[in-house]
Amino acid sequence: MHIVSKRAFTLIELLVVIAIIAILAAILFPVFAQARAKARQTACLSNQKQIGLGAIMYAQDNDETFVHTEWGGDVDDAHEYYWGDMLAPYLKNWQILQCPSVTQPVLFKTGVTLYSRQETYSYGINDITDNTAACTPGSGDPDSPDCNHIGVAKHAMAAVTYLAETILIADSVPEAVDNGGVDAFAPSSNPTDLGHSRHEINWQLGHRDNTFLQLNRQQQDGFPLHSEGFIYVLADGHSKWRKRGHYANGAYSGGTKDEEWIASRP
Repeated sequence: MHIVSKRAFTLIELLVVIAIIAILAAILFPVFAQARAKARQTACLSNQKQIGLGAIMYAQDNDETFVHTEWGGDVDDAHEYYWGDMLAPYLKNWQILQCPSVTQPVLFKTGVTLYSRQETYSYGINDITDNTAACTPGSGDPDSPDCNHIGVAKHAMAAVTYLAETILIADSVPEAVDNGGVDAFAPSSNPTDLGHSRHEINWQLGHRDNTFLQLNRQQQDGFPLHSEGFIYVLADGHSKWRKRGHYANGAYSGGTKDEEWIASRP
């Protein structure tokens, strides 16, 4: 009679296998995370590309004029609608206005009308202002008729000197990291902090610091949501990614130059 011996794994062998699995997991998990982030970046690039094409189609249907930031504010808040509402017939899908890296979906007003809520947009349109007193943050009003808007919004396509070099729309500040309208980076989850400027980038020429996201309640630049960079679409409809690192003190590197936001320039 033969006794069949069964060989089992020793404790050392099991520990070695577990250690190998742990090492592989430590190597692969960041790779998987990067792949997911890259996929979200690609989806956001596609979103903004479609928004840019929608803006071009809108302009072609409206006397070659780019979409305004909003209309109806002179009536009341319920009747005020925004550039996302104006482009909706060309986009066919509200989810395009939500960056895949942002958890905040686009929400809508209730009551008299059913327009979108501008503080829930993931992207901001270029509506920068000139340096007149009427536009000065704190003492002026960017929505005043006396304030001159020199960004792409509301301009005729023929008035934009360099369509392929001028920013139309860029990644905006997500609600979850809204910096509360102060001069230094101070995260806040208050949805009203950027209520006026999340759907538009409307800093005043000569009065911005693009190392910060926002000064005096006016957004300064694209928010780096994707691989330490942000995505933006230019006035000719094509979209790009640009690196923008983050410093420990809250400031941001990179960003854009003032002239990239000015519609009409030499």
